[in-house]
Amino acid sequence: MQLSRARAGSLLRWTRWAMQKMGWRLWVLLLAWMVHYLHGVQRVRLHLAKTGQAMVPGVRERMQRIVARCPSLHMMYWPTWYAHTALQQIILLGLKEMRCALQWSTYKRQIMTLRDTSRISLDWVVPKPEVALPDGPVCVLLHGAIQDSRSSTMKDLAKELAARGILTVVMNRRGYGDLTMDAATARVTLFGFDEDLDEVLLEVGHRAPGRPVAVVGFSCGSGFAGRYGALRSHLSAWTDDNGLSRTIPRLLCVVCYDPGFHVVNAMKKVPLPYRWGLDLALRYQYVYRHRETWKQKSPSSAEVVKMVLDPAQSFDNVYRNVTKLSGFGCSNTWLEKQQPSLKDMQLPCLLINSRDDPICVWENVEEHASNIEQNPYLALAELQRGSHGCKFDLWGFNSVGNRMISDFVLASWAELNVTKESKGSKGSCERSGERSP
Repeated sequence: MQLSRARAGSLLRWTRWAMQKMGWRLWVLLLAWMVHYLHGVQRVRLHLAKTGQAMVPGVRERMQRIVARCPSLHMMYWPTWYAHTALQQIILLGLKEMRCALQWSTYKRQIMTLRDTSRISLDWVVPKPEVALPDGPVCVLLHGAIQDSRSSTMKDLAKELAARGILTVVMNRRGYGDLTMDAATARVTLFGFDEDLDEVLLEVGHRAPGRPVAVVGFSCGSGFAGRYGALRSHLSAWTDDNGLSRTIPRLLCVVCYDPGFHVVNAMKKVPLPYRWGLDLALRYQYVYRHRETWKQKSPSSAEVVKMVLDPAQSFDNVYRNVTKLSGFGCSNTWLEKQQPSLKDMQLPCLLINSRDDPICVWENVEEHASNIEQNPYLALAELQRGSHGCKFDLWGFNSVGNRMISDFVLASWAELNVTKESKGSKGSCERSGERSP
C-alpha cells in the first residue's frame, strides 16, 4: 500500500514538472495525439455479396443471419489508446510474445505421425467442463509464416475459443513446433499442405466424432484455410453426406484472419522495414533451423541453403528459393498448389482485414474486392486500424479479432442447428402427409 502511494506521488510530481517545463507544448502534443487517435475510431464495416453466384438458394440470406448473430462485427472499434498506430500495435504484440514465452503452456501436446512418416505436433486446448459445448464445433487453427502454436496470436485465440466452450487445436506445420525433419521426407511451405490437414481432420474426427470443424487461419495460415475450404467444399456440413464416411468431419466454416489473398503478389507489397524482418525470419525458420537436414536431402536443397543464407540475396530471391523446398517442383506447380481461390468458396467464410495493416496491405483487399462482392458465402470485416494480428481493444489486454472469430464460429454453428431442425421438421411433415389418406 505504501509502495503504491509512493509511486502515485512520484507520477504526480513528474506530471507537475513536465507541465511546468513544457507548458502549452504538452497540451498541443496531447491534443494532436487525441485527434489522431479519434480519427481511427470507427465502426466495423461489414461487406457482403451484392451480386453473386446463384448456386444454392438462400445462401446470402444465411450469411446475413450468421453475421447478425455476431455483435463484434457491428461494434465501434476503439483501438488501444496508448498504442493505436500499426507500428505501436506490433510493438505491443511483441511484448505479448515475451509474456507468452514466460508463461506456462496451456496446451496438451500430441505428436502425430503422417502417412509419409513425417511428424507434426498438435497442441490442444480443452475448455473447462462448466463451459464446454459437448456437441459444439472443433476449431483447427493454422498459424502464420514465422510463428507456431507458441505465438501470442495463436495462444490468445485458442484460449478465447476455449473460454467460449469450443474444443481447439493448433496444427503446427512441418518444420514447426520444435520438431526436426527426416531428410528423406523433409519438405516445407509457407501455406501448408492440404493432405496434411486432411490427416489432422481425421484425427479430430477420431477424438471428437460427429462434430463439425471450423478452420481458422492467420496471415499465411489464412491462405491455407481459404484454399482448403474451397477445395474441400464436398465436406461441407451444410449439404447432405452424399455417401461420405462418417469418420471424416464436416466443415462448418472458414475464417481468414489478416489474409494477403495472393501468395506471390502480397509478399511483393510488404513495405520496409517490415520486409527486412520478414526476410530474416524466412531465412531462419525455413532454412537456417533445418540447414543440416536440407544438406543431407539432396544437392538441390543444399544449393537452396547456400543461396538463402547469402546476405547479398534480395527478399524476392529468398522467397523464390524457399518455395523450392516444398517438393512441388517448378514455381508454376507451387503457385497452383498454394494459391487460394475465394471465388470457389462454398462455406460460410469470414475475412478480417485492417486498412493500416503493414504486412498484408489494404491494396490486396481492393484487388480481390470483386471476388468478395460476387460470392455470397463471403463476409469481409473491415477495420480502420488494427495492424497485423493485433486488433487490440481500448486497454490493450484483449484482441477484438479473437472475439470476431469466436462470434462467427458460434453463430455458424447456431445457424447450422437451425437449418438441420428445419430440414428435420420439413421431412417429418412430408412423411406424415404421405401416411394421411
